[in-house]
Amino acid sequence: MSSESEFRCPVCRARQSLRDECRRCAADLRLVARARRRAAWLKAQLHRARANGDSHHERTLATELHRLDPKG
Repeated sequence: MSSESEFRCPVCRARQSLRDECRRCAADLRLVARARRRAAWLKAQLHRARANGDSHHERTLATELHRLDPKG
């Protein structure tokens, strides 16, 4: 996933900041925004687990992150 500051609406492809509703087509983007925020949190936790040498937690986080963002 790209950074939160660069986001395209999956409905109309308008470029915008991540928000709950598209500025152009008014599509409900709450689930998309929530998934992107969760993925960002997971990435941070994954880096922390790696730094701490916690391989079990790292695998668990990596699995969930892959489900949210397969292209990573």
